[in-house]
Amino acid sequence: MPEALLYAWKITGNSIYKDIAITSVGFLLSHLFNENGIEVISNKNWFQKGDTPGHFGEQPIDVAYTIMALDKFYDETKVNEYRLKMVKAFNWFLGDNRLKQIVYNPCTGGCYDGLEETHASLNQGAESTISYLMARLTIEKYKKATAIPNSMNM
Repeated sequence: MPEALLYAWKITGNSIYKDIAITSVGFLLSHLFNENGIEVISNKNWFQKGDTPGHFGEQPIDVAYTIMALDKFYDETKVNEYRLKMVKAFNWFLGDNRLKQIVYNPCTGGCYDGLEETHASLNQGAESTISYLMARLTIEKYKKATAIPNSMNM
């Protein structure tokens, strides 16, 4: 939703859309990033006002779309926090997550279907693999354009 509001600002020029986009993405990011890096909101239940986000059941598609939204916010605002969070989110695929388990499988080129409570789901569905590839294509432009942390050993 925040990304859609950013596009609404780009199309209309109405700054209220940009202001709400930045506020709402800030709220969302405050619930996604913590000492473990990124922990996307669980697919097991809804995150409702006043609740804490659900854990476990983290899926690559959510991480990938977060990376792509951060890319758009960085492109439009040049706020470095968005770029840094983008790298942190990408590293979720490479094992920088709460379980310290790799989600991208370099042997097969596939991507595991996510993180459950105690383990990575070893199924490698097309949606997960495509999500990883979209995230990687997004982050690659930063790897080539600027020096980014070496944790992105791809």
